Amino acid sequence: MFSDSKRAPTVEPTLMIGDVDVTFDFTLVNNFICLTYPYPIKLRNYFYQYPTFADARLALRRLNGLRIPGMSSDFQLDMNFTKQREEVCAHLTVNDVHLSRCEVMRILFRFPSVLGLAQYNFDLFNGSTPRTTCFVRFGDKEECMEAVRELNQMPIENSHIHMTLSTRYLDKLRGYVMERESKKQEVGVPQFHNIYSKRQVNICQYNEMVMSASEEFFEDMESSRWSPVAYQTNVHKGDY
Repeated sequence: MFSDSKRAPTVEPTLMIGDVDVTFDFTLVNNFICLTYPYPIKLRNYFYQYPTFADARLALRRLNGLRIPGMSSDFQLDMNFTKQREEVCAHLTVNDVHLSRCEVMRILFRFPSVLGLAQYNFDLFNGSTPRTTCFVRFGDKEECMEAVRELNQMPIENSHIHMTLSTRYLDKLRGYVMERESKKQEVGVPQFHNIYSKRQVNICQYNEMVMSASEEFFEDMESSRWSPVAYQTNVHKGDY
């Protein structure tokens, strides 16, 4: 499999196909993409560069989810932008519904700066309840916030979309919250993950770390979690 994490972040209008075995024959895919307007100006297996971001976004809308003539009917194009230097993310969850990657992207195509999905996953929660989860990549922070405000709690089939901002570090989260609060605009319920780097410690070291860091950490977390910004959008008790 090819991993985009091995490719340095760029600022270029390039689409890529991921999760394809290295032995995959790209002949039919390349021919199909090169014959579909807008046309790529440069290509190699996995990557398709376009003249402008507008062209690349249009190509993404036209190509994503299409089946390739001459290939198995269960094969669909699934494309994303390559990793960009400036990205922001939202986390999307839909319980009780199985949405494919392409179906999620169709919901998001109204937002021009969407770069693609990351860590898409469908599973059976508790062994029986369908659940779709993924991170949505945006090239524009304002549009990411607008998408959270518009799509969070939007009904879909027999469920609803739960969408929140996602940030890796608390200082970035604090920046999000302060910026939106100053304009009285909502951002959804923040997501917390990978806040501290991992290292191996024994039980005594762990206890010392917890005692020394807990008060500041929980103050930061609570101040963001219970920010009035979070409650300007519909929040269910189960979200906590």
